[in-house]
Amino acid sequence: MAEPLMGREDDLDDHNYQVREVYAQYRLSSYLGQVMEKGVVNLLTLQANVQSPYPTTQSFDVLFEKFAGYTLGRLIVTVERTFPAEVDTIAALRRALPIRNSLAHDFFWDRAAQFMSFSGREAMLAEIVSMHEPFQSAEALVSALVRRVAEAGGIASEQFEAHLAEPLDDLKQRIPDD
Repeated sequence: MAEPLMGREDDLDDHNYQVREVYAQYRLSSYLGQVMEKGVVNLLTLQANVQSPYPTTQSFDVLFEKFAGYTLGRLIVTVERTFPAEVDTIAALRRALPIRNSLAHDFFWDRAAQFMSFSGREAMLAEIVSMHEPFQSAEALVSALVRRVAEAGGIASEQFEAHLAEPLDDLKQRIPDD
């Protein structure tokens, strides 16, 4: 029998383990793409809300729903118009867009034959893992910009962090103890 892949400890044969890894890494890449995209939604929502003469929680929610309905491409165009000086952030988002679109719309379809062989799945794994960095880099730049927008809008860093912690604490309260 062949040596186990990546020092793993499970009951799966190499084929099933590798298939599981392709799906797991695909889901991770998809998740990272969603985090990046929702970061852009948060950025645009916050910017529109702090520019409002009467910002409220309700207006934030309405704006969030508006921007959440945009495609990622439309979100990026809106970032370009709203923050034209943020060239690094825009470039990172532009770099991530085709990767995210391919992942979401065509990845498995375009690689159906590859998925049928061990070497094809290895190539898919390498490709999927390489998608993580562009999403994480873009998200980090967006996140930093969100904090700058909040600060420029009069939201102190401590207050901003407290607002971020509230939903996380809420979520932790709803997690069942297993």
